[in-house]
Amino acid sequence: MQRSFIVLLCLGFAYATLQNYTVDDSSPDIQYSGKTFPCNITTCPPEATNGASNNSTTLTTGSITFSFTGTAIYASLDLIGTCSITVDGDQIANLSQTSTEALAGGLPDISKSDLANGPHTLVIDPTTVLTIIGLDHLIYTAILPGKSHVGAIVGGVIGGLVLTFGVLFVALLARRRKLIMRRNQRKNAVLRGITSARPDNKAAVDDGTNLPT
Repeated sequence: MQRSFIVLLCLGFAYATLQNYTVDDSSPDIQYSGKTFPCNITTCPPEATNGASNNSTTLTTGSITFSFTGTAIYASLDLIGTCSITVDGDQIANLSQTSTEALAGGLPDISKSDLANGPHTLVIDPTTVLTIIGLDHLIYTAILPGKSHVGAIVGGVIGGLVLTFGVLFVALLARRRKLIMRRNQRKNAVLRGITSARPDNKAAVDDGTNLPT
């Protein structure tokens, strides 16, 4: 019972939810180290922004840095040249793409999951001269603390304990009364047996006055 109580408490504290957050390329939370060019429906041809988040992509020849707190990160980008992508200094991808390949279909989304819940830093860094990186958007996953159910759990456990002890007490009390009734019944039976064994009339006491002559 004590072990179950501890497990329920742990479940109450551990309750949480996962939430995805989308960060657009124009967000001030994203740091661009080099020159940037906003590619949108007014500055680029429609085919360049078709399918992009908010119909915009930020082009840069420098590195891109984004800090977040969570357990996973996803990057949607385009590339002409080569670049290295790291999370907390550990490389998760090394990409290379020509302009012809970029026009043919582009890159798949880059992701890194199973991160420890905490602060992390994503860096997209060009590794060759004249590399152009086009960032569409980022998505990171964060853990949101849910409402704690510890109070309800503790209340339920305590209520269950009280009910259990109450039932046990009633059972013991009923057993005690039953034993007392049995003991009284045996006592009454013995007394009735003793009473029935007595003669109806007491024998006369010979005081010597009725001696034969």
